[in-house]
Amino acid sequence: MFLLTTLLACLILACVMPLLGRRVLERRIVFVDLALAQFAATGYAIGLATDSSGSLWAGGITVLAILLFAALPYASTLPKEAVMGAMYAVAAAAGMVILTQLPHSEGHMTELMFGSLLGASWFDLGVLAGLGVLSVIILHFAGDDSYQQRVIFYLALALAVVPAIHAVGIVLVFGMLLLPALASWRGGKNGTVWLTLTVAIIGSLVGVFSAEYLDLPPSSSVVLALFLCGFPVFVWNIKKSRLL
Repeated sequence: MFLLTTLLACLILACVMPLLGRRVLERRIVFVDLALAQFAATGYAIGLATDSSGSLWAGGITVLAILLFAALPYASTLPKEAVMGAMYAVAAAAGMVILTQLPHSEGHMTELMFGSLLGASWFDLGVLAGLGVLSVIILHFAGDDSYQQRVIFYLALALAVVPAIHAVGIVLVFGMLLLPALASWRGGKNGTVWLTLTVAIIGSLVGVFSAEYLDLPPSSSVVLALFLCGFPVFVWNIKKSRLL
């Protein structure tokens, strides 16, 4: 049962996160997903500290982060990655300070970083799938570099990221967003969608079964499998780009 729900959770993410990751790479805002993920994680930490709904806190804080990040145009001369990286550092520090005030703080930190993938429930799968589909639909309406369009894009990203953190942790979310999309990157732009999704799905299968049969941490195993499956594709795309 654990293997089945773990595998399904990864396959759901593999069909959603890389599509968002392609847009992130296209806009050169790689740190935004990590920053949003960390803001959401800080919200979960506040929920734990106040014995209230971590999901509500995560959603509320993430919405504030979206409105803040959307104020920075994609074409801004201000270094976007530096701003978002700085916000990630602040959110991470705030989350750690909050968690250290709780009993069993190390366990809470580990859960936020790596999630509880083995304990993913059918309800978690339903939430991941439902919000993932909604996220991809909203993504189609995020085109121009206007404030409203940036809010829509970051909202689509957050809808997928926030519940995924609760289920699988920050590390796997970040890896699933970027590694498949980066693997198919060619000639300064996104590669084909099918190649991106193929890397994500094969990496998920290899990672989950490796974790099961080699007794490895599932989230870390999947991230490493995504890298190992995507690296040959990445190298091949670089060589093809040089020949063009």
